[in-house]
Amino acid sequence: MGRQVSHLLGTAGMLLTMLLWLSLLSPIRADRLANSLAGSQHEYKIVLGAALLATVLAFVAAVRGSKWWYVGVALASGTLAFFVYNLSA
Repeated sequence: MGRQVSHLLGTAGMLLTMLLWLSLLSPIRADRLANSLAGSQHEYKIVLGAALLATVLAFVAAVRGSKWWYVGVALASGTLAFFVYNLSA
């Protein structure tokens, strides 16, 4: 896998992280989107899956691409921790 592909994966992970944080600005729209994707009982799986995917993509970019992507790993991991804590409460 080349560095360009790694950077592309890291960018996709950061876009997912940004989408998760932007969903907090309009929770009604985000809830409607998650309901249409997985149903009302399984919407937490969409959120946690997106946060976990963002963490994995940023980690792959950090290992294969540039070491600056470890900042992205920290941000994605923080996002995952935030949503896990809030969904478990």
